[in-house]
Amino acid sequence: MTADRRSKRATRSRMAQTGEKYTQARRALPAAGGMSGGTRENPGAGIRWPRDSLGWFTDQAHNAILLAADEARMLSHPRIDPEHLLLAAARRGNVERILAGQGIAARAIHDAIAAIKGFGGKLELVPRRSPASEQVLRRAVTAAASRGVLGPSTEHLLIALGDHELPARILAELGVASAQVLVDADQGLPPIGPAVDHAQLERRAAQLAARGVEPPSPGPVPPVFERFTAQARAAINAGAEYAHRADDRWVEPVHLLFGVLDAETGVAAAVRARYGWHRPPAQTAQPPAYSPRATGIFTPEARRIVAEDVLIIAERLDHRTLTTGHVLLAILERYAYLTIDFIDALPGIREITAAVTDALPGGEDT
Repeated sequence: MTADRRSKRATRSRMAQTGEKYTQARRALPAAGGMSGGTRENPGAGIRWPRDSLGWFTDQAHNAILLAADEARMLSHPRIDPEHLLLAAARRGNVERILAGQGIAARAIHDAIAAIKGFGGKLELVPRRSPASEQVLRRAVTAAASRGVLGPSTEHLLIALGDHELPARILAELGVASAQVLVDADQGLPPIGPAVDHAQLERRAAQLAARGVEPPSPGPVPPVFERFTAQARAAINAGAEYAHRADDRWVEPVHLLFGVLDAETGVAAAVRARYGWHRPPAQTAQPPAYSPRATGIFTPEARRIVAEDVLIIAERLDHRTLTTGHVLLAILERYAYLTIDFIDALPGIREITAAVTDALPGGEDT
């Protein structure tokens, strides 16, 4: 994209936000933030970028970028491309709100990606970011800097994605002609300020190169992805609700186990009814004397079940859809001891595993 085209796009974006005429908006842009060593539209010119761009971002954007690995994995794509960044950003935060205002949900983006690229082949548990994704991240940094922000968030990521071919195509199909105009016109974001000084960007880049990247804590919560059936999504959400009712700070594998076993429909429910297994009690524990304030955040172990282990089992069984049965098997294969400690009424692990595997893939609703 040429500098002239970038300038025209920036001008139109300002017109949409301020109501100014073209000439007024064009004249206002340089005055709002000229920078030595760069331009308002490319303030990162000449920057020595650190090897990993994650450290630039707010926790909200950082988590979305990490979540993009889950999105690629769920689609069986071998690497994290810009479209996975778009899908992850649409799950939560500023981008979710902005796109929701246009009637666009993450599922629509997922379906568009699946229609264009399809599902991949062999499962890649640790997909890496592609060079195109790294370019998008750097573009998000410069988009934020040109608007007076040193730490880009998800809305700046959306602007950068709008400059990339496939995300821009997906957004256009969903009715968004310009991601930048959409972001600049949003009333829920701070107004555009003077561009970040080029020297500040250089100092920040040097700091990140020297100290590396520190991930946010807590990390991203895995969404209940589109590959899960309605019953599996409900069971996972029920597990999080168990943690909340017990006032447990984190969602643990045992909460997911109770959520699955308490499901009224689906593979796990059918197997439970067939063999006469009892449901767990209505609440796993009494709230403690002090309140740890349940967060709904998954522990790394619970996150692994939802984002990785179910996929390993599905690939082994050659299944595309993820059911309550897959979730139950994932819990039992890695955390079989939970049945001993929490659910005395259940039979042995081998018997449960054999019964559930025999019942798969099952007829759960997608």
